[in-house]
Amino acid sequence: MDKILGAFIEKIRCVTTEKEYDKVVRELNQTLYLEGYSEDICQEVRYKQKYIKNRFSDEANREKMLTAKDNLLDYLCMILRKEKKNNDIECLKKYLENFYMFLEALTEREPDKRATLTKDKLQQIKIENEYDLQHLLYAVLKPIYPEVRKEVAEDSGVGMIRSDLKIPSLNLVLETKYTGEKTRLKKLTEEIEADIVHYLEDYILFYVYDKEKIIKDKWNFENNFNRVFDGKNIMIIIQQPLQL
Repeated sequence: MDKILGAFIEKIRCVTTEKEYDKVVRELNQTLYLEGYSEDICQEVRYKQKYIKNRFSDEANREKMLTAKDNLLDYLCMILRKEKKNNDIECLKKYLENFYMFLEALTEREPDKRATLTKDKLQQIKIENEYDLQHLLYAVLKPIYPEVRKEVAEDSGVGMIRSDLKIPSLNLVLETKYTGEKTRLKKLTEEIEADIVHYLEDYILFYVYDKEKIIKDKWNFENNFNRVFDGKNIMIIIQQPLQL
């Protein structure tokens, strides 16, 4: 959708006359409807594009059109930025959902016989606590998000909070959770709920490495937390490994 919106933004920027403008906004309205944009967005676009014509003054009409054009462009650019960010978030989520593939390829695949790395050496890499998980996630995210930061301490207004990983460009924190032998489901749930309240970022993503498989109903657990809470977008990914 962002390509379609970007194309219309360029068309509107090139408009110089009321006739051109009216034609482009008609096409825009029809396209937004056909592409399934929400009624709120479609209605706001129609509101931003409107200008009242003066049948006695062509110059006044052009000035009003240009003002409406600027208002419409500002709104469309805002939607485009939001769409791009949502796409970036979805890509990150998909990447982390496939994080186990990296672990399997690294530790279980037999290296070439000419490699100095052996399967025995690689299998020594274990995830045995939350800090191991945090370190590996930081390493795989660093090439994609060079600005990613680890163990970021900030003042929430009611006390200091420390996020495991933070990606400033996405206004997102990534919290890692690890289930050991003594971890209880109630405690894990309470930690997640507390983090949701404390963090102020727009996006909070939890990566749960459920080694002990204490989450018996994975689908319902994820469904319960994948939602918007107090204006914050909450996402959770649960990995229950077969090995490691």
